[in-house]
Amino acid sequence: MRNLSRPHPLTLAVVRHKLKSVAEEMVDTMIRTSFSPILNQSHDLSAVIHDAEGRMLAQAERVPIHMGAMPFAVKAMMRAFAGDVHEGDILIANDPYWGGNHLPDVTLAMPVFDGGQIRLWVANRAHQGDIGGMSAGGFSGNASEIFHEGIRIPPCKLAERGRVREDLLRLIVENTRKPEDMMGDLRAQLAAVHVGVDRMRALFDRYGADEIDRCSAAILDAAEAAMRAQFRRWTPGVYRGESVLDDDGRGNQRIPVRATVTIEDDHATVDLTDSADQLASFVNSPYANTAACVYVAFMYMATDDQTHNEGCFRPIRIITRTGSICDPVSPAPVVGSSVLTSTVIMEAVMKAMEKAAPRDMIAGYARRFRFAIAGKDREGRSYIWHYFANRGGAGATAETDGWPNLGVIHNPGGARSPSVERTESSFPFLIESFALRPDSGGAGTTRGGLGGVYRLRYEGAEPAVLNAAGEGVEVGPYGVAGGAIGACHDYRIESARGERRLGTKESGVAIETGDVVVCRSAGGGGFGDPDRRDPARTAADRADGYVTH
Repeated sequence: MRNLSRPHPLTLAVVRHKLKSVAEEMVDTMIRTSFSPILNQSHDLSAVIHDAEGRMLAQAERVPIHMGAMPFAVKAMMRAFAGDVHEGDILIANDPYWGGNHLPDVTLAMPVFDGGQIRLWVANRAHQGDIGGMSAGGFSGNASEIFHEGIRIPPCKLAERGRVREDLLRLIVENTRKPEDMMGDLRAQLAAVHVGVDRMRALFDRYGADEIDRCSAAILDAAEAAMRAQFRRWTPGVYRGESVLDDDGRGNQRIPVRATVTIEDDHATVDLTDSADQLASFVNSPYANTAACVYVAFMYMATDDQTHNEGCFRPIRIITRTGSICDPVSPAPVVGSSVLTSTVIMEAVMKAMEKAAPRDMIAGYARRFRFAIAGKDREGRSYIWHYFANRGGAGATAETDGWPNLGVIHNPGGARSPSVERTESSFPFLIESFALRPDSGGAGTTRGGLGGVYRLRYEGAEPAVLNAAGEGVEVGPYGVAGGAIGACHDYRIESARGERRLGTKESGVAIETGDVVVCRSAGGGGFGDPDRRDPARTAADRADGYVTH
């Protein structure tokens, strides 16, 4: 006889896949209706379904670092409005000290009621093209406190009992440089949570609240069991890994993140207390971002896709030190956390695991080198363009070469390179080149993915301003098991005034008509002894121009 405390297996399978499909539909809604290229082209957005306690049940396949941190934000919102959440309410927050990654990532959450009770939450997170602060585009290497980075939104009600608070919307968008775009993007997020709630109501109508509750518990339990089984397959012991940031833009070099990972039977402890102290720079990582990095690193190494929800977090204990780069104290600036420091935290954890899980390791990915250009287009309208193209190579695995131009480990492939044609038609740019970068992938039995070469010529009538926030110019993607390091980033500006190397964390760089920003992105790290690579694969690489030696 079937255990009635457990859902029917067929129902569980349908509900599990339905939750994921609804998260994907929420993402598609945002893509179709948002205004900013960073969302409708580059797809820097995510959606998640949570249970009544704010635990993540399902996620769209978009930005892992968003989704690993989103439960912290949803739970913070729930605590802030405990006992005061009603049908039709929509909560909003972006504050990293209330569960966010960084200020540009704005989270909306809406409860799903059934029988007068909250049964689920639907939530989305979208990286806004501008959030105010010192620098256009939301990143500033000159920030020394979070107040320099933009408008802070603690948990607030953006809608009450089905009615949007237009006053709060105006307050938020008027604190940004592109209020029209942000208004459209926030309304896209509003539309997406409504889609999620409508789909969830239909699911409750079909199966009933009790069965959905049983399915939710079973989904979390299955992820926990899968992750515990994964830990049992790995070699127990105490392992240490270290990775370093290039710099913090304020004179500090090779800033360390150190992870001590203890694998015991079916669980793990990750201790980050020996990492650098927090800095007066935007590279600090708030706890939610740090925890997401640790969780996502283990999810990447796991082999069971049932681990893609919060149940897999249960066997993992994280220890941080308050006042460190991995757990800063407000008002430390943090905007670089999710695009810069996140990669370094994940690298430290994964390097520590090389001896414990050698076949499940992934070599280093290209780090994020992003910049924003702000100016006036050909019709005199202001714009902010985010560089999401040419994202660098992925690290190799034990079985496969790394993908080219896939991008950073905290978001591999989730955010896309924008269309060349749409970029040229919407902004005063000419894309002179967008090609693979030969010899950039680290050699190995399996080779790292190639970076690219992207040449952007500025054709505006007036000077523009470039603000850079990057990593990976000094530290290349690491190799595994004897594999070679991938090539570092090399970003430069060519002009009639000469050529200059673009620093990783520069604000207010003037770009004049005819200047060319030349972006040579990093390749991924290699895996295994290069001398053991299949000669046929090496010959194919030479024939394709991927390697020249």
